[in-house]
Amino acid sequence: MATEAPPNPNDGWVARLQDLHNKAVAAYIEANPASQQRHEEALEHMPGGNTRSVLHQDPFPLAFQSGQGCFVTSLDGDEYLDFVSEYSAALFGHSNPVIQKAMHDALDNGMNLGGPGRDEVELARLIKARFPKIKKLRFCNSGTEANTMALALATNITKRRKILAFENGYHGGWLTFGTKPLSSTIPHDFVLGRFNDIEYTEKLLGDDLAAILVEPMQGAAGARLAHKPFLQFLRDSATKHGALLIFDEVVTSRLHMNGLQGQYKIFPDITTLGKYLGGGASFGAFGGREDIMSILDPRNDNAMPHSGTYNNNVLTMAAGVAAAKLMTQEKIEKANVLGSKLRFGINAYMQGREHEVIYAIGHGSMTGIHFEGPQSALLKDALWFFMIGKGIYIGKRGFTAVNFVHEQEHIDRFHEAFKEFINTIFNTKTKPRSIWKLFD
Repeated sequence: MATEAPPNPNDGWVARLQDLHNKAVAAYIEANPASQQRHEEALEHMPGGNTRSVLHQDPFPLAFQSGQGCFVTSLDGDEYLDFVSEYSAALFGHSNPVIQKAMHDALDNGMNLGGPGRDEVELARLIKARFPKIKKLRFCNSGTEANTMALALATNITKRRKILAFENGYHGGWLTFGTKPLSSTIPHDFVLGRFNDIEYTEKLLGDDLAAILVEPMQGAAGARLAHKPFLQFLRDSATKHGALLIFDEVVTSRLHMNGLQGQYKIFPDITTLGKYLGGGASFGAFGGREDIMSILDPRNDNAMPHSGTYNNNVLTMAAGVAAAKLMTQEKIEKANVLGSKLRFGINAYMQGREHEVIYAIGHGSMTGIHFEGPQSALLKDALWFFMIGKGIYIGKRGFTAVNFVHEQEHIDRFHEAFKEFINTIFNTKTKPRSIWKLFD
């Protein structure tokens, strides 16, 4: 949980925030004994009782037993409106019957067959239809693997070692950056540009670059959308210096049928994909120009190897085909509109206040809630516990992802809880600005 300097007794809203936080944490502990017991058992077997760092939560994480639609049910039997959507991977909601049937049918025919199957061909065809610049592709098990293989392609093809990535970028568990690569990041020769900063990044360019690796919207950094001129600058720079431009669309491909590359009409040499495209099963893919991908063709002399027991596992391939056939631009646009309404409501309710300490940014269905000021950590923690108390599940860092199952009523429920949170902190009873009427 957040630790803060003692509140200034002259600043009443901070004292109310601290009081709300303390009460929300106490209520959380009382309401979730099964999650607490599970955590205590997990501590005996895993470091920190955890096998996925983003899910760590003090005093213990909320654990789940099931999910249906846009709701998840905790071990204690309480139902929560889910705005995490498995960090964007649950685009189709939980327990989608079409995807479930495809997986059950695949299980009936056997697993681990040790050879290729029909579904991988169909899934490759369906993905290529969405991303016209992907001429050939390969499957793997995660977005992390996809980005790792994309960098391997780039260094093998260019015979160079240097990779331009960006501060606060996230490309998977072992490709993560702050102002420098994290300790778990694989040891490529990385140089880090600043996202959306052409002037700073331009100084790092040269003919020694193998690749430029970028998210069209930085997800883990709080849904920070790339400016179109910035992406065009990267496209032009990669061409100029003979480097390969890699778009990590593991998350952003959910925002348009052709990905943000298709929306912006700026195309990379290699695209990496993951998350929801596997229909909820473990999935990754990378693809691009045919001349690039041909280095992986086993028929060629000195082909670059790419192995993986589960690259074409029958469950993922079946679920991926079913999921791909559910994708439409209409569904994407509906989710994008709801996500925009979610952000607008947060910002509208904060505008005009003496302390504008919370704001939301993002694009389409993806939103990052940001917290400012000396009490930012306490605000973030308090909002998470408060929302849990209202039966709403968001990412602890302020992450939200609208999925295909969410409706306007769910956005309204989020807004009502958020309004109550803000009113409690600032001791207000009425809406501060008439702009909120757009959501009534």
